[in-house]
Amino acid sequence: MDLGKISECHKRCFPNSFSTKAGNAYVKKTLEWFLVAESRFLFHIECDNKVIGYCGGFKSAYHGDGSTSGMLQYAMKEAIRGVIKKPYLLFHRELIKRYPLIIRNLFKKILPAKKINRSAAQQDSSNPAIGLVVIGVHPDHRGKGCFELLMQHFEDECRRRNASKAALSVKASNTRAIAAYKKAGWQIAAQSENGIDMFKLLTN
Repeated sequence: MDLGKISECHKRCFPNSFSTKAGNAYVKKTLEWFLVAESRFLFHIECDNKVIGYCGGFKSAYHGDGSTSGMLQYAMKEAIRGVIKKPYLLFHRELIKRYPLIIRNLFKKILPAKKINRSAAQQDSSNPAIGLVVIGVHPDHRGKGCFELLMQHFEDECRRRNASKAALSVKASNTRAIAAYKKAGWQIAAQSENGIDMFKLLTN
């Protein structure tokens, strides 16, 4: 899998995001996170040797096993290098929201790691939800069926992993994405001023 090509697509999809501003190394490292464990997956669509859409999913194995925290820990060095090169990124709104999470992760790096009692923290197997962590369609290919193909493949992958439910979180201000998810059969589970949690029950 060419993470460089997917990285270029990501930057076109989200030009103002912290990850794009932090640089190629950080974007590629966060994408690599999806490939280093069986509980995660990443796939993409190509056209004329260029990635025009991509999607990543994740099923947490135990309480506290989150995608945001996991990616941040995995790509911490690249994030720090990106901020050193561009100090103004310290004030990027995405990063500011993650300050509490960053502080916790830094302590995890510095202090001796505590063993996680995964048997006690293991999630209820009767709720095998898989999270849609990231999805992006190149601006030049929006409205041409790429989103629908990505969503179909994501749902197929969830079923392959014996999941009966898919879940995602989206910014409340991202009305275009919310409308697209609703059209694809997703429903709102909860919402706040900043974000909306959505789900879709999967049938065979």
